Amino acid sequence: MRYALGILYGALLPGIIFMVSAFIKLMGVGETDPAALAAIWDIFIIWVLVSVIILIAPLLVLYIARRSILKEAAFFEIGGLALFTPFWFALATELSGEPWLQVLLSGVEGLPFFGPGGTIISGRIDSMLLIPTFIVLPLLGVFVLRPSFIRRKTSAVEPAKPAPIERKADTEGESIEAEMPGVTAPVADEKSVTKLRNLLTEIGAPDTIIKAIMDAGIATVEDLVGTGPDQLSTILGVDKKTADALLMAAQKRVWFGGI
Repeated sequence: MRYALGILYGALLPGIIFMVSAFIKLMGVGETDPAALAAIWDIFIIWVLVSVIILIAPLLVLYIARRSILKEAAFFEIGGLALFTPFWFALATELSGEPWLQVLLSGVEGLPFFGPGGTIISGRIDSMLLIPTFIVLPLLGVFVLRPSFIRRKTSAVEPAKPAPIERKADTEGESIEAEMPGVTAPVADEKSVTKLRNLLTEIGAPDTIIKAIMDAGIATVEDLVGTGPDQLSTILGVDKKTADALLMAAQKRVWFGGI
């Protein structure tokens, strides 16, 4: 997700919520009919519930469709809500006919809260809580929306670089020669390294995994398919299940892929 698009996404969510709330409040200006006021209150409660859905729905969609950017979108949403909520609150308050500074100093009234027996009642947030909250929110938003913070929290973790595997080429060669006269152990060269790299690329291994395998001293296809899942897990710094899946994909490619 582009940074500017993420900022826009985080800024629009509180804007939509507060502007619709201001419109609902304007519906009740000058209204004295109890039935009409009760209907407007019901509409406001419904909008509060819809607002919660607006905040949660995009993250649920990303969790199902594009989980790779879910964490990034969550940071943009949290940071956008924190940074832009005071601005949208002030604008929506002014548009609804009340000076935002006066509301900030006197507190916000007419907010839905759960009352006794699970009923929804009208409550208020006092200025003692409102003012510190509106001071902390922009600071939190600026902190969360820093490019370095988002990049650090959403970037993939590089696998730990393991110690190179010690190889006993002479002993291995002697063993193969003793069991199969005329057959020598595979020797790593530029061609074998390229062949191994191509194999890993074909099975979809990321560059970080390929680099970790090469750095560990595995330089031929034969070395890779002969490596156990426990050893490969240690080399790559991943769990055994992931290492086993990578190893099986490589073995299937070697045995059935015409390599």
